[in-house]
Amino acid sequence: MVNVLFLLLAYLLGSIPFSYLFGELFRHQDLRKLGSGNLGATNAFREFGKPIGIAVSLLDVTKSGLLVFLMINTSWFDSLDLISPLYFGLASVIGHVYPVWFKFKGGKGVATSFGLLLAYDYRIAIVMVLVFFLTQIITRYVSVSSVTSAVVTLILVIIRYFTLEESIPLIIVTAISVGIIVYSHRSNYQRLRKGTERRVHWLDFLDKKIINKKSKDQN
Repeated sequence: MVNVLFLLLAYLLGSIPFSYLFGELFRHQDLRKLGSGNLGATNAFREFGKPIGIAVSLLDVTKSGLLVFLMINTSWFDSLDLISPLYFGLASVIGHVYPVWFKFKGGKGVATSFGLLLAYDYRIAIVMVLVFFLTQIITRYVSVSSVTSAVVTLILVIIRYFTLEESIPLIIVTAISVGIIVYSHRSNYQRLRKGTERRVHWLDFLDKKIINKKSKDQN
C-alpha cells in the first residue's frame, strides 16, 4: 500500500505542468496553443524564450530526480520497505508525459528521464547529455538528438549492467522511459519526413565561423 501511495505521489509530482504554469504566469499564454502545442521544455524555449525555457528544463529534471535522490540518500525511507526508487522516477516520467490534468497530453519525457538517471547514476546522465548535444550539433534537430541520446543511453545501460542482478530495475526503467520518449516523438518523425521539422538556431554561430573560415581559405 505504501508503494502504491508513493507511486501516485511521484506521478502527481511528475504531472505538474511547469511549462504551462510559467506561460500563464509570465506570458499570459497557453503553451498548448503555441508552436507544437507540446507541454515540454523545448516548446517553452521556442515560444517563451531562454529564461523560461531553462527554468522549465531544470524543474522538469528536478520533479523526477528529487524523489529518487531523496529515497537513495535519506535513511527515513529505509524503514518503509519500498521498491526500487527508480520505479518512482518512472512514475514521474509517466506523469509528465501523460498528465491527468490535460487529458494525458504533456511533454515528451526527455528532461524527466534525464532527471531520474542523474539522481541514480550521474555517469549515465552525463553520457545521455553528451550524446544529446553532439547529435544536436550534427543534425540541428532537438527531436533527433532526444531520441538518439535516449536509445544510445539504453544500449549502454544494457551493456554495462546486464550481468548485475541488482541492476534489473535500472534496465527495466530505462527501457520503458526510452520507449516512452521514442513513442512520444511520433509527430516529429512525420515532420522530419515532410521536411517541416524546426531546427535549432542557437548553433548558427558555428555555421558562420565555418563559412568565414572557408572564405578566408579561398582568399
